Amino acid sequence: MNKIDPITLEVIRNRLIAASRDIRRTVEWAAYSPILYEVIDFSCAILDAEANLVAETPGLPIFLANLSYSVRCTYDTIGRENLKPGDVIICNDPYNGGGTHCPDIVVLCPAFHKGQIVGWAAFRGHTVDMGGIHPGGWFSDTTEIFQEGFRLPPVKVWIEGKPNEDVLRLIRNNSRVPDSVLGDIRAMIAGVRTAASRFDEIIAKFGLDTLQAAIGEILKQGETMARASLSRLPKGEYFAETVLDGDGNDDAPLSQKLLLKLKITIQEEKMIVDFTGTSPQSIGPMNTPEPTTISAVRYGFKIITTPFLPSNEGAFWPLEVIIPDGSILKPRYPAACSMWPTPITTIPDLMLKALAEAIPDKVRAGHFGDSMANFIYGTDPRTGRYYVCSEGDAGGYGGQYNRDGASAFFSMSLGDTYNMPVEVAEIRFPFSVEYFELAQDSGGPGKHRGGLGIRRDYRMIDHDGGMTVTTDRVIYTPPWGLFGGKEGRPSITKIFRADGKEESWRKVSNLPLKSNDIISLQTGGGGGYGSPLERDPQLVLQDVSNGYISLRSAEDDYGVVINAQKFEVDNHATQKLREQKKSVQEG
Repeated sequence: MNKIDPITLEVIRNRLIAASRDIRRTVEWAAYSPILYEVIDFSCAILDAEANLVAETPGLPIFLANLSYSVRCTYDTIGRENLKPGDVIICNDPYNGGGTHCPDIVVLCPAFHKGQIVGWAAFRGHTVDMGGIHPGGWFSDTTEIFQEGFRLPPVKVWIEGKPNEDVLRLIRNNSRVPDSVLGDIRAMIAGVRTAASRFDEIIAKFGLDTLQAAIGEILKQGETMARASLSRLPKGEYFAETVLDGDGNDDAPLSQKLLLKLKITIQEEKMIVDFTGTSPQSIGPMNTPEPTTISAVRYGFKIITTPFLPSNEGAFWPLEVIIPDGSILKPRYPAACSMWPTPITTIPDLMLKALAEAIPDKVRAGHFGDSMANFIYGTDPRTGRYYVCSEGDAGGYGGQYNRDGASAFFSMSLGDTYNMPVEVAEIRFPFSVEYFELAQDSGGPGKHRGGLGIRRDYRMIDHDGGMTVTTDRVIYTPPWGLFGGKEGRPSITKIFRADGKEESWRKVSNLPLKSNDIISLQTGGGGGYGSPLERDPQLVLQDVSNGYISLRSAEDDYGVVINAQKFEVDNHATQKLREQKKSVQEG
């Protein structure tokens, strides 16, 4: 392979990154659904001909590492020799090309030069409905993949530059909101076709040999930097486990107390993450296909090793992942897996917990630990058309050794996504937003406080509908604290019925809603880091002033007495109260 000078290397590296950004821009401009153009529930990547990740744009990190899997499945299913210039591939089958669940659509476009594949433009994003037993494609009560929606193995949605109308008709016939879904898929196709054309431009300017040399060097640098980072970490074996609540509806559970267990072995230039001992696959849909489990581990690995550097396949070559076959992290077909994000959202958290004693300055306490996925649907009385509103919700991250946790961030599995603005929600859907605020006292008390969750309330207007919500880490493992920090408050969904009744739900599928019912989505906060009795009393006063914590929490959790009339810290009373609390703890 030809050598490449560093300036040309950086030019090509950034042109490949820009190509992945072209996918994102195109989808944001052309998509029909807020889940794509507002929430950015997708990832974009450029891969080489052998399916190695070369460049990315910010998006869902949990999607990026399994786009390589989608390309490999395309080779296995269609055949490399049967791919032609102008072809575009689509798939969503969790067991063949998808790797997540049915609503997540993968669109791939091969780039050709002189009849040979030289790379791929890849996209994976959420569509609002691909069929299944309830609207939205995300359920807590399915027991096999056949219930979860229309599945496509890798197939050609464009053939040599022309749309494959047969496939598009099949998709239309299997979605409750086909106009939105097909509009989104057309945006995806436009995005990857645009990005794939950038290979032609790079080759025209620099030549194929130079491009391939640059890709080889990008991967090599990723590996070198990851190994160098590993060499600086304390060597040894580290353990952590947690118990997930389970699946099914709250009033009809399918599986309960699912164990997520890992061992991390750090060697000189290698990390092994072993999930031996994790629970067998769930009866319900709380199973994660293997490619996405690997993606979650890669996410945690990246946090620990090279968090500020661009991702590529080489950066993960020093990582080995061991997953028991037939477990919730590597289920056997045809296990249901619509709730795939729930187990893997906790994996990066658990990796940081395992390594907390070894690298206390690189970890944080537990975050709220769930994508807080929710789906509201019905017939819009303004138009008479069926709608599906698909969202996640942001919550709190854990405190760190030198700072408080972030508030109102999306979960680790959702990464660089955004909330749907109030204005968009109220225009696009037949409900009003009654509350959207940070949730007081949701962050775990600590020397460095956990970040806060949020409360967002929707009121159904002039129609009945339905809702699905799936929330975990509520019962057995709320967001944990570290080094004396306390737990964050877990997530919950409340329904304030129009007749005055109140309900609380962790998980429920297809819950009937009536006009004027209020859905209150309340996310958890992050865990605290360090003893709350060591927090600067002035920071506690500031938190009370900002509404982040209550006067009661200031006294009960932090041992800080605040004069409510003068709104200042009573230093003498605070010192005395903290001494009493420390004495009780030590006794």
